[in-house]
Amino acid sequence: MKIYACLNDDISEGFVWLKRSGLASRSVVKITNPEVEQSVFCEALQLEDNFLREYNQSPRRKIESPDSSIVMSAWYRARLGNLETLRDYNLEIRAANGWWGKLRSCTQHPQIIIRVAVWLGVISVGLGVVGVVLGVVSIWPTK
Repeated sequence: MKIYACLNDDISEGFVWLKRSGLASRSVVKITNPEVEQSVFCEALQLEDNFLREYNQSPRRKIESPDSSIVMSAWYRARLGNLETLRDYNLEIRAANGWWGKLRSCTQHPQIIIRVAVWLGVISVGLGVVGVVLGVVSIWPTK
């Protein structure tokens, strides 16, 4: 896949643009770079004519073959092993729409506030479970 830099408006967004048949728009995907064995989870938006029309305006490089291209921010390129733009890489992309993929996409989001909020939510759920267990133990009849 050929790597392209994202638009300025998208630098802190948690998605990449690609074209994959059978993959619903806004699916969570796992992108793996097998060369360095690093992966990221993120949302995937489908490359469509409206996006390509905006992206392909000068002075940016034109995306000539959308089927073998991916547009991603520097955050995700760095997490995949400092990928360079306008180069081809053998990336593995697969759907990860389960709860684990969605959680991982939030914990790897480019915005710190999203990552902090998700970790606070995970900690809160854990503390809630501990509270329920301690509450049940405290009222459990003893012999």
